[in-house]
Amino acid sequence: MLQKFGPALVAVATFTAAVTLSAAPSKAPKAMSHSIGAPNEGKLADGYHLEVAPHLRIVPAYAGTDVRWGTRELVELIDRSAREVKKRYPDAILGVGHLSKKGGGEIDHHHSHESGRDADLAFYLTDVAGRPALRERFVTIGVNGIANDGSHLRFDDGRNWALVTALLTDPRAKVTHVFVVSHLRARLLAYGARIGAPIALRNRVAEVLMQPHHALPHDDHFHVRIACPGGSPECVEYPLSAGKANALAKYGSKGKTKLGKPPHKKLVRARATGIVKIEAPLPVEPTSPSLAPKDDS
Repeated sequence: MLQKFGPALVAVATFTAAVTLSAAPSKAPKAMSHSIGAPNEGKLADGYHLEVAPHLRIVPAYAGTDVRWGTRELVELIDRSAREVKKRYPDAILGVGHLSKKGGGEIDHHHSHESGRDADLAFYLTDVAGRPALRERFVTIGVNGIANDGSHLRFDDGRNWALVTALLTDPRAKVTHVFVVSHLRARLLAYGARIGAPIALRNRVAEVLMQPHHALPHDDHFHVRIACPGGSPECVEYPLSAGKANALAKYGSKGKTKLGKPPHKKLVRARATGIVKIEAPLPVEPTSPSLAPKDDS
């Protein structure tokens, strides 16, 4: 009997095995991404691609080229933060500009965005009736919180505060800088005080939001930068000066970490970690303006 039904049993077993194999995942887990070099002199390996979603869009003016790549930490941070804002404001959609190219490197009109750790995020805006407004490009906001293009659009304090605080309290990625013009920095800090946000959170916002020196004002978008991710040993935390960037180009990749050490590194570390406390009142300018990075976006 076993000999008689043996081939049939083998056929059934073979079919079952084939079904089992076809049901298995067809893709292996994606490799960890790596930020290599500095924000203004670097590359990106095995980057992650930012995808659009109900809570997230690519601002049309910046969608022509595929500059939507970053480290896994950055891409997932943007997605999580946009989701958090949408939980509080169901009609909120975050606009995104440039991150990095697929392999990193130079991007036209930017002095950074080279190593997968930088992203440009649009401000949340509302019209005169308080309804969310989506634009074709970033919109410049004046000192009164109103757009300078005659559209009468307004900087949405609530949604933008929700975005900034979601970025800065994220449990998986550490944001080191959010570049934004001083009058919008002051506006957000005033909003945080008005709603009674915890002083520790307002301290963190005050430390991280800044307008970099010798750069165009960040009055039409937030420029977000995260710290070097774990597992990226060749990542350089801070932008390189022109001299160090030239030396790196001349002598190659050896010593990248040494080239990336900034002056006054203890003070910079204190700013980045929030050790410098702000009791009251909160300042309009960063605690140590001379330490603000000099690359713009």
